[in-house]
Amino acid sequence: MRTIRLDVAYDGTEFHGWQAQPGLRTVQGVLEETLAEVLGEPVSVAGAGRTDAGTHARGQVASFTTDAPLPTSALVPVLKQRLPADVIVREAAEREADFHARHSAVARRYAYRLLDQPDVLWQRTAWWPRRQVQPEALARAVAPLEGTHDCAAFQASGCSASRSECVVHRAAWRRWEGGWLLDIVADHFLYHMVRNIVGTALDAARTADPEAAMRDVLDSRARARAGATVPPRGLCLERVYYAAEGA
Repeated sequence: MRTIRLDVAYDGTEFHGWQAQPGLRTVQGVLEETLAEVLGEPVSVAGAGRTDAGTHARGQVASFTTDAPLPTSALVPVLKQRLPADVIVREAAEREADFHARHSAVARRYAYRLLDQPDVLWQRTAWWPRRQVQPEALARAVAPLEGTHDCAAFQASGCSASRSECVVHRAAWRRWEGGWLLDIVADHFLYHMVRNIVGTALDAARTADPEAAMRDVLDSRARARAGATVPPRGLCLERVYYAAEGA
């Protein structure tokens, strides 16, 4: 039995998220169906991040076990021919038997892209908040997030996480071609956490003291105190970190 790691990227626009759901097109479902055809056996794929419907990934990691004899080096070219255009396996490698894409991960990196103005070319992967943002105010708004915090205020209902405490290694805004991007890295993320942080940061940035406004929400641990959940299309899973990989 071999354990295989796949590095996967996808445009999530036409997917109902990562996780397999009966009767719905999902990334996990498409991968499992295609791998089963290629390997000639049922395959159960685990993903490092269970991205929502409409959310994208450049650095999703998946893993599965197989008894099939197909060389790992053949997986990428074979899958490239068979997978749909909106999902691609970038790399495949055999890993140790106890490797698991989700359980072995030590941190994940997400980006949320805001647009300066409506843009027909970027509208699938970024969101226009219908107002001009103040970069300095946005930066101040996310400053309190770095460190270890109870992030319950940013946790949507239905979250299955066993704990709401998160270690946020990085939370910073930077310029990208179409606007401003939140670059955030944490040991784990709660359901809708990044999208709720962005909505809260946009609200906090309009106050006299964005840092204090965000800190008040964070300390409250109350979802009702946080901002709106922004649309999924601006969110992308950029990278998953494992032991010996710096976050």
